[in-house]
Amino acid sequence: MLSLTQGHLRLLEICPRRYQYTYLEHHTVPTDPAVLERQRWGTEFHRVMQQRDLGLPVDDLLKEDAALEAAVRGLLDAAPDLFTPQGDGFRQSEHRRTLAFNGYTLTAIYDLLVMGPTSGQIVDWKTYQNPPHQAQLAREWQTRLYLYLLVETSHLTPAQVTMTYWFVAPPVAQAASEPPSSITFPYTAAQHRRTEADLQRLTDTLTALLSTETDLPKVDPAKGYCAQCPFAVRCQRWSERFGLEGAMVLPAIADIAEVPL
Repeated sequence: MLSLTQGHLRLLEICPRRYQYTYLEHHTVPTDPAVLERQRWGTEFHRVMQQRDLGLPVDDLLKEDAALEAAVRGLLDAAPDLFTPQGDGFRQSEHRRTLAFNGYTLTAIYDLLVMGPTSGQIVDWKTYQNPPHQAQLAREWQTRLYLYLLVETSHLTPAQVTMTYWFVAPPVAQAASEPPSSITFPYTAAQHRRTEADLQRLTDTLTALLSTETDLPKVDPAKGYCAQCPFAVRCQRWSERFGLEGAMVLPAIADIAEVPL
């Protein structure tokens, strides 16, 4: 069975063709070095938080990056209760949950999951500040899928689970001394039913599209997604990405890196 994560579901709703290129055909695109550096820093932050939760030493990792150390210390100061040892219950970093659903495997990896007899808390670390509006974050598939999976794979009811995002500033933003911030989402039975209905709709649509043995459909360009899509050229959506009546703007010859042969 195909595995569907929150990233898969997001692209399926935005543009089935982009889902095809990214997850079915595994096409890669050049990535901005600045983006790669932010991803590297985010990965290091997650690794430190996981090792700390496992009781492993992290001092050597923090000594190598002053900004990383400041971010971790800031989070510990902002949410001390979250890191207080508990005598009972379940607690695990990088916790993976799966669920067979309508011919697919729904998959989520929680940065931190804390569960008790009558409660469950999902925690997700976001290594950037200026979080999106709460209403927008509530609509994201990460929020919806993570809460849905926890209820479907545990003894807990929707009213007993929550999901909290912690936003921790990366190195550049850390210079502004912005403290970590958080947004917590409760859950309801009505939200659970809506998510299940949307999952049913998306998986039914994907099954029908995959059965045609042709390329999956492209998004309507009027929706504006193509302007930021790395596959705009592959989809012949030059004008949406580059403007100039469809003419692709190439970099100057001097700016193109030499490739040794």
